[in-house]
Amino acid sequence: MTLLTRPLNPLNPRSFMELMHPARPYLISLLVAAYAVHVLTGWAWAAALQGWLAVLCYLVSFPAARRMFQVVGSLFIAASLACMAWAGVPWSELPGLMTRNVMLVALLFMLPFVNRAIRLGGYDRNLSRWLNAPSGGMGQLYVRSLAVSYILSLFLFFAALPLLHRVLGRQLRNAGEDTARRFIGISVLRGFGMVAVWSPVEPLVATAVLLTGVSYLALLPWLLAVSLVLFAACCLWALKFRGLPLAPAQEADPSRPPAQPKAHSVPKTLVFLGALVLLIGSAFLLQAALGSTFFAAMTFVLVPFAAGWALLLRRFGRFAALSRRHWKEGADNLRHLLVLFLSFGLFNSVLARTPLLSELSGSVESISGSPLLLFLIILAASLVLPVLGIHPLVVMSLFGIFLQPVMEHVSPLSLAVVMITSTLASSFMGTFNTTVTIMAGLLEVNPYRITLWNLAYGIVFGGIGIAAGLLLL
Repeated sequence: MTLLTRPLNPLNPRSFMELMHPARPYLISLLVAAYAVHVLTGWAWAAALQGWLAVLCYLVSFPAARRMFQVVGSLFIAASLACMAWAGVPWSELPGLMTRNVMLVALLFMLPFVNRAIRLGGYDRNLSRWLNAPSGGMGQLYVRSLAVSYILSLFLFFAALPLLHRVLGRQLRNAGEDTARRFIGISVLRGFGMVAVWSPVEPLVATAVLLTGVSYLALLPWLLAVSLVLFAACCLWALKFRGLPLAPAQEADPSRPPAQPKAHSVPKTLVFLGALVLLIGSAFLLQAALGSTFFAAMTFVLVPFAAGWALLLRRFGRFAALSRRHWKEGADNLRHLLVLFLSFGLFNSVLARTPLLSELSGSVESISGSPLLLFLIILAASLVLPVLGIHPLVVMSLFGIFLQPVMEHVSPLSLAVVMITSTLASSFMGTFNTTVTIMAGLLEVNPYRITLWNLAYGIVFGGIGIAAGLLLL
């Protein structure tokens, strides 16, 4: 029986979800538009509209969100309502208080546009061809695959995983099944995690900036330095593959000369890297012009930048067609994180209106006197909770709650670096993290195997972040 013939009861959660499913992408798009208008103009009506749209988007997204986000969102909303009653905050202010994290929703909404421009220009395929260049052995290929994954993952995110798996799979077809799986599972995912440390479009970095109040410009040099140290440390794993040669793949027809893979283009790679620098520079300039945060400026830069790039590539028509075709799907896929971002934003906004943080400040002085212990607790929670199924953004949100009083005693810059590096370790070893589950499906292995493969480097990853945090105290 179809929706047209089956009666729907709006009071039934399942019926409500089915009824609102077609409207959800439009409502989320309107929320992003209202956010943009408010930031650019400061109009009060845009702020009010943004608040009511945030409430409506939460209501229509909640029934369709994953169970973990439903549970966490419910807890944050319940705690927020209790805090509002405790602090005597008028209920009429609830919509406005719910807009604190709309910027994160808007940032994720805009990201796919740059992804499309990169793929239309063939930059993803060009970078992957660097893996086809002659290698002296698996050790050299490991370092090269780290570098390619590092660059590709910056904007392609999950879309880079199948591409790199396919290219490396061809290179390693005679290396042995277990060796090839382990090689791909560590090199590709670790590159993903290392570049995310400083990525201008990484939600965990943006969340850490929001929670600590540290500017991205102040963080960027340190995050870049940490990322380079992490890359150098990860290259040491190449020693495990140093003695393993790359056996040539057998041709189906020995009489035919072996097919020559397409060569990579150095100029095209330089254009890609130059475009990245231009994008970040444009965001900094817009930030200065608007007086906004860096990530708000990046949100506004992404779509015009992607459209201009497609225009220069003479692929604007294709870019526009793909954007029209996929925007609904992209907007609807935000429903899970939208539930988390909006509920956590509401809780943070309301919590600041209560005396709770001032009452807790005395009890946290003891742990703030030992930053190393505090940083180790952050790392341990970040490594363990994602393995148990807790999303790293949820972990980061919990840090934001418990560490607010600590920031008066410990450098917020240090805390931001430690929180970012600790939670990003889950990008390559969190058993239920999206990147790990996608790679587990591609490799046809249990996700816990990928966790074990990357556990040692996860500890090194977090340890380097802690060392950087201690230096910044």
